Amino acid sequence: MPTAIDTAALQEALSGLAGQVANARPSAPGPGDLGPARRRRLAWHLDDYLLPRVRDLEAPLVCVLLGSTGAGKSSLLNGLAGAAVSPSGVVRPTTMRPVVLLAPGQVDAFMAGKVLAALADADRLQLVVHDQAFPEIALVDAPDVDSVEAENRRTAEELLQAADLCLFVTTAQRYADYVPWEFLRQAKARGVPLLVVVNRLPRREDDRRAVLDDARRRFEEAGLGTAGPGGRDLPMLGVVEGARDPGTDGLEASAIEPVRRALAELSADTAALTAVKAQALRGALAGLPAAVAEVAGDLEADRNRADALRAPVERAYAAEQERLQDRLAGGDFLRGEVMRSWQEFVGVGDVGRWLSSGIGRVRSWLARQFQPAKGAPELQRTKEQAFEELVGALVRHADVAAGRAATEWSADPAGALLLEANPGLWGHGPELEAEARAQLTQWLARLTKNVEERGQSRRAFAFAASLGVNAIGVVAMLAVFAHSAGLTGGEVAIAGGTAVLNQKLLEALIGEAAVADIIRAAERDLRRTLRSALESDARRFLDLLAPAGEGPDALRAAADRVLAEAERLIASLGGDRARG
Repeated sequence: MPTAIDTAALQEALSGLAGQVANARPSAPGPGDLGPARRRRLAWHLDDYLLPRVRDLEAPLVCVLLGSTGAGKSSLLNGLAGAAVSPSGVVRPTTMRPVVLLAPGQVDAFMAGKVLAALADADRLQLVVHDQAFPEIALVDAPDVDSVEAENRRTAEELLQAADLCLFVTTAQRYADYVPWEFLRQAKARGVPLLVVVNRLPRREDDRRAVLDDARRRFEEAGLGTAGPGGRDLPMLGVVEGARDPGTDGLEASAIEPVRRALAELSADTAALTAVKAQALRGALAGLPAAVAEVAGDLEADRNRADALRAPVERAYAAEQERLQDRLAGGDFLRGEVMRSWQEFVGVGDVGRWLSSGIGRVRSWLARQFQPAKGAPELQRTKEQAFEELVGALVRHADVAAGRAATEWSADPAGALLLEANPGLWGHGPELEAEARAQLTQWLARLTKNVEERGQSRRAFAFAASLGVNAIGVVAMLAVFAHSAGLTGGEVAIAGGTAVLNQKLLEALIGEAAVADIIRAAERDLRRTLRSALESDARRFLDLLAPAGEGPDALRAAADRVLAEAERLIASLGGDRARG
């Protein structure tokens, strides 16, 4: 072409749409769901045809010879070339590897394209350069559309998708056959312009006219009456039976002169070539809105299914979160091994006497009591027992939540498929225990730091630090448990007055005024920590339902941009000729 065609904007729009389609993967497809297949088909159309076709607008026009077994495609190509460039014969199928006829100097332009160059690189096309070929037109002798070889039929379909122009070859005996008409319907759906050659016509003029009239009637009834280049009436060219040239293994030059003339005129007319390409591009884009609408609808349906599956997960984990908080409020974590270990450390009877002597005497007691050799093992055991109780309870509640969510999913077709692929969802996640322990350790560290920052007895802190474990943190932790259970300094029913002991110890360390604020803040932090651990376990379900891509509205907007850029490009090509 004399001037370069700027397709950058359309390529960018197509790439954006292709990216949207690639990311629009369903998260909750049900059994037999056609959405994934539709998405793959649209992705193929974008990646393997539209984008390469737009990049190839300056490559030679691709004219594909399609037809039934024995229709004479290879004979027609040989006749047009004036040489035996494509084998013909009685053995079927004859054309095993498509032959591309190119004019001298056109190979580089053809191979620079993307639509058919990949087939040539894979040795699935045979390139033939000949002086009789048509400049700016690549004539492709395709395999039979009704071939017994599945690979041949697949190649014929690929070539039809790549075609700018289809030269349909049939015979007076087979123009009404079913299989070729299926390909013609595909060509119509894609908007590919057509030329029709009816081979082996009767020698009598009246008979020839009758056959051609009937063939034209069938094409018009199928909506292909104006499928010619530029939207004009469908050109239908006839070749008389027996018009063969043994020297070229093809049809006689005089018999196919109308075909040669039509291709030669198109080849010499740059504007006509551009219009045909614009028409083929417009046809390839014609089905895009409907295909995108289908995929967008599938995406909306998938997100509705995901929302329906998300609800039981959120309900199950919220219910277990509430039950766990009730256990915290019920004082469950101030009983059992936790309290026994703590009592061994502090000696409740002795502490009671010191408490009756006032805050000053408690500080003195702390200085004597926190001795590494005496207290460290019991204190460490208290902390570990507390963590063990909390983590164990958390895991049990997560198990219940996961089981309930999985049970509801199992009753849903999409949920059942997700469970089949992820059987571990029936119980708590394998990382929950370690993650919960780590989060509790961080919570205790935050609490300890808060107490230390507001502490008043530096000497007591020094003794506590010498234990090698966080004595202050353990004291504060048990005070939080007591506060969560609704206990006050006057309630001594649980664990022999442990609530009073912890509060008094903290008051000795940081002052009475600060204790209440610190414990309330730590209690809220603990509840958040437990909730966070359960939510982390629930994410195993919810991550499977996370929406992919930017959503159906973004998909539609990307398609609109493609169509707008395509209209601008086609208009710049003089593509109004392609509208008829």
